[in-house]
Amino acid sequence: MKFTVERKLMTNSIDQQVIDFTAAYTGSSPGAINNSTTLDSLGIVTKQDVVDYVTELEDSFDLMYEEGDANGIVTVGDAAALIERKLGENG
Repeated sequence: MKFTVERKLMTNSIDQQVIDFTAAYTGSSPGAINNSTTLDSLGIVTKQDVVDYVTELEDSFDLMYEEGDANGIVTVGDAAALIERKLGENG
């Protein structure tokens, strides 16, 4: 039970870190962004925009961008899930 609570807190922390990063990256207010916010609504529109965003996001977590990481990333929550998955693989 304790692991679940700790994991949930870690996930929430990652979600917030991704939201904070996204706010800084786009010049938006963190309060205006949540996991269901679409990247295109924040000006991250083209495939290259998404690749650039994901590359910098991963770099902020000391992760390496791998080809295909940006595939399927439509929302801030998708980006957070990618970071959680990659951190889990490295942990």
